[in-house]
Amino acid sequence: MGRECCSLVVLCLGAVASLSAMALVSIGVSTDHWTRTVVDRARVKTQGEENNTEYMFFTRNTGLFRICFPEKDRPLEGSPGLFLSIVDDWCYSREFYLNDISKGVFSPPGLSSHANTQLQLHRSSPILLFGYLFSMALVGLLGLCGCWQQSANKLITTAAFQLLAALVGASAMATWHAALFFEMEKVHDEGFPLSWPDWLQESTTVEISWSYIVTWVGVCLTLLASLATSAAAICLRSRRRTWEDDALRMKLKVSRMFAQHAYFPDDIRSSHSPSIHDRDYPDYPTIPANFPTHNKMLSARGPGSELFLTERNKEYKKVLNQLEDSRF
Repeated sequence: MGRECCSLVVLCLGAVASLSAMALVSIGVSTDHWTRTVVDRARVKTQGEENNTEYMFFTRNTGLFRICFPEKDRPLEGSPGLFLSIVDDWCYSREFYLNDISKGVFSPPGLSSHANTQLQLHRSSPILLFGYLFSMALVGLLGLCGCWQQSANKLITTAAFQLLAALVGASAMATWHAALFFEMEKVHDEGFPLSWPDWLQESTTVEISWSYIVTWVGVCLTLLASLATSAAAICLRSRRRTWEDDALRMKLKVSRMFAQHAYFPDDIRSSHSPSIHDRDYPDYPTIPANFPTHNKMLSARGPGSELFLTERNKEYKKVLNQLEDSRF
């Protein structure tokens, strides 16, 4: 009973962790709070740039796909590329150069080597995260089949795929970090922080926001789910081994019971051995108390005795066949 509770509880914990991980990563991917860039607007006004509508002069939140402006100071409505998101924030879409990709050009012309590296890393992060979500969806179906069939092998496979998904998610986070590093420290192309005026760089602060933290928590929960699923599979396999041992002991007990009786009751009348009335058949303790011994059975020969013996014989054979054909 303890092992059954162990496998069930641990498996439930793994399932909850897996579903929570998918939910958290989905929230992180769909929100725009990976970094928060705070700009000192007083310094901007001091420099006479308060009417400049470029995005780098405003406090903003940056996600995987959008740059949004949560405060009242933002680019003017109607600026090229500015749109209202579903959460009522005015945003710009981040540039992925999708038109160039559709033409088979993965490295747009005019970018430096560092800018091109930053672009490829920036593209890789959402692709890997979507791959993570797709893998976790397949893993969930596989794990559900493993639970229904109580298959330790399927649960081990599920744990392995969860571990692989966790590695994919961690790789996505690593590429995001690398893209941020190149953006802030390596790329001098126009529009990147190193090309801004010195006073603007000094007035700008970039910090990690909650979408990034939520995504990392989801990836860590995936690793925890993998460990929990592996532990549940080990508990289930141990319980299966106990079932096999119990079944083997039952088969041996039944075999020993029939070994003490050289023949079934129906075969007694067809035997050519000496008269069975001359033999003394002891009452073996393995025979149930309500089952008559050989002498009593044969001494009570009457119109219904043969039918009684036949039914008992069939019952014994049925039980034995079920035990021998059982699969664990």
